[in-house]
Amino acid sequence: MAIMITGGTGFLGSYLARHLVEEKGESDLVLFEKYPDLSRVDDIRDRVTVVQGDVLEPLEVLTAIQRHDVDRVAHLAYILSEPADGKMRPYVDVQCMGMINVFEACLMQGVKRVCFASSAAVFAGHPDQDRDFHDDDPPMPDTIYGACKNWGDHIAQVYQRRYGLDTVGLRPASVFGLGRGQRGSWSSGLAGLADTPHFMVLPELAALGQPIEMPPAHQMIDWMYAADAAEAWHLVLTVQDPKHRMFNMVSERRRIGDVTAHLRNILPDSEISVSSTPTTMTPLLNNDRLVNELGFRARYTMEGGMTHYLNMVRERAGLPPVAPA
Repeated sequence: MAIMITGGTGFLGSYLARHLVEEKGESDLVLFEKYPDLSRVDDIRDRVTVVQGDVLEPLEVLTAIQRHDVDRVAHLAYILSEPADGKMRPYVDVQCMGMINVFEACLMQGVKRVCFASSAAVFAGHPDQDRDFHDDDPPMPDTIYGACKNWGDHIAQVYQRRYGLDTVGLRPASVFGLGRGQRGSWSSGLAGLADTPHFMVLPELAALGQPIEMPPAHQMIDWMYAADAAEAWHLVLTVQDPKHRMFNMVSERRRIGDVTAHLRNILPDSEISVSSTPTTMTPLLNNDRLVNELGFRARYTMEGGMTHYLNMVRERAGLPPVAPA
């Protein structure tokens, strides 16, 4: 039986694929992707099956599950941004109907487990952003992206309770790693692109020799390296009879100033300044349920994950490593 990852050559999908193959011994892995980026999985290409397909085409999803005897699915095909101007309808189609098509195909084929990605964005509209949000706190999204994620959380509950589809969600906060700034979803033309790079992509630019301006040192955020996120996905794909169906996914809370200091330490020749203007941060999450119920343990500190990530960036650019990973 196989595992299928929608968005399998994307940012989180490629990290999960590598983790399943290299560390968990999975030998039957299907990467379902509308815009396959084989460079993301070049090192494991001979151990995975890449299927070009669209989650908005129900028959393509169904055929992939049937043909490859899939019994577990990680649904990661999603657009991580607000919609581009004039693209609201097709954007919502991908975010919402894509999820429905995956759920329907899994239900029809008797798939044992479907995991999906929620987001800390479901809490972004709460007025008190200085507190921890727990897994079952009431949602209050303030963006189209967050509203679609909230919709998906509830749809998953309905499919689980009414139709018996085994759904489990992970709610990421701020995940960093190779590919965060080069997402396959941009190829769709549906993603609204910001004028400036997201602050979690800035370390990558610094590693390539570009000047960057980091957010103020005092701001706090829940950092998580994508390799640790992959282990969390493995846990929800394999846990038997989970008591809960939604898990906040974070690892280490740190000040932005700690990140800036680490970057200056490992990239001493880089031009790194600090802004005096606070930037919007992801809501802070409590992950006790993930740790206590599923036994999640992060392997990487922010420093370790950042160094490993930036050395991957530099290797691809033909640059020497900054420090032992």
